Amino acid sequence: MNRRDFIGVGSGAFFIAAAGRALGAAAPSNRVRIALVGSRKGGRGAEIRAAALELLGRGVEIASVCDVDTRPDGMPFAAAHVAGKQGFAPKQVRDYRKVLEDPSIDAVVLVTPDHWHAPGAIMAMQAGKHVYVEKPCAFCPDEAEKLVQVWRKTGKVLQVGTQRRSGMYNIAALRDIRENKVIGETKWGKCWFVSGRKPLGKLQRQDVPRWLDWEMWQGPAPRRPFTNGIVHYDWHWSRHWGTGESGNNSVHYLDLAREALGVDYPLRTVAGGGKLWIPQDDGYEWPDLFNLTFEFPGAKALTWEGVSTVRALPYRNVFTGAVVFGTKGSVLFKPNNTAEMFDSSGRSVKLWAPAGQKDGKFEHSTASGGTGDTTAEHIFDMVSCIRDNAPLRCRANAETGAKSTMLPLLVNIAQTTGETVWSDPATGRLRPGSAGAALWAREYEKGWEIKI
Repeated sequence: MNRRDFIGVGSGAFFIAAAGRALGAAAPSNRVRIALVGSRKGGRGAEIRAAALELLGRGVEIASVCDVDTRPDGMPFAAAHVAGKQGFAPKQVRDYRKVLEDPSIDAVVLVTPDHWHAPGAIMAMQAGKHVYVEKPCAFCPDEAEKLVQVWRKTGKVLQVGTQRRSGMYNIAALRDIRENKVIGETKWGKCWFVSGRKPLGKLQRQDVPRWLDWEMWQGPAPRRPFTNGIVHYDWHWSRHWGTGESGNNSVHYLDLAREALGVDYPLRTVAGGGKLWIPQDDGYEWPDLFNLTFEFPGAKALTWEGVSTVRALPYRNVFTGAVVFGTKGSVLFKPNNTAEMFDSSGRSVKLWAPAGQKDGKFEHSTASGGTGDTTAEHIFDMVSCIRDNAPLRCRANAETGAKSTMLPLLVNIAQTTGETVWSDPATGRLRPGSAGAALWAREYEKGWEIKI
């Protein structure tokens, strides 16, 4: 799928097609049966479940929920929630491998820790399942490459969870930037994210809770003792399980800005920052400040600033977003999935937003969709591609998602080594002599190695 294909699936075209398709979507032959992997009362899994439940009337059935947490607020809560909306209960499965053995499952939706993303998606495709996998779609560059290889080999549909791509106003703005050249030639994308995270303290070894399948939680990663500060969210800040703030949050707006610039892989990646607020001996291992620069062919650049501990509004009065600068102006992509264009003097001249919305009305929204969370439409984009056997058409297919995921992964290499990372802009692979070769791949627990 090329960029023109993506941008051409504009808001009108997509929703007309979706509406037409939905007329027969609920027919048994058209039903898509999914398994939600990583689904409990809270967290991203709950948001994904809510989005999937919006699709019940569009021919989607939630056939299974899978989670390692068997507390009442864990997998049983998710199953009961689905049953109450769907009218019948999904299966409850603790072992992900059992989901893959179920021939009735068409697709898996993976909302797991980062170390599970690529291995879990690869296992699913090899088992004949389609996949929706949360970002980042890989833990290391080697996994991103293998994910794409297996996707091409199996021909399955795979959608990466960069759901802002399915926002109708983002689609329209990107089309105007790329096709109509509304800001001239694009040159620079400036992206950012701020949060208010706290130190974890020193991690202490603990007994594994009876409600947790720690073996399955670890899955493909080399085994570690159970400690506090890991389950269910703070694994993000462990270098063994997570990819830090860069993998957690940079990818959304780097993805949109990369699309607007029309670039693939960088020539050079430089990372500044470090642990400035959180104590050096804290269990929070990744930096709390990232200041990143990517340089691309054609005199184009991308930057991302991530501040994990100070909840401020640094640019344009929003906590996260992107501004794409061209030779004739700029476009701001906002956290409520609307966009605004400014001319070269800084005057607002166009708004991609609901009719009647005035500038600033939704500026402080923290929802991923704001005017309407785009996760449901992003999942449905996968579903429609499954029905049409069109894996290339997914807005964030494996190749597209891997390109955007590679950016934070290269950042983590640059930040960890303290050196510039040089890569081939055609393939994304390291150039001879570049820093990062030792961090390109990771080790796996014996028996969990990725096989392609």
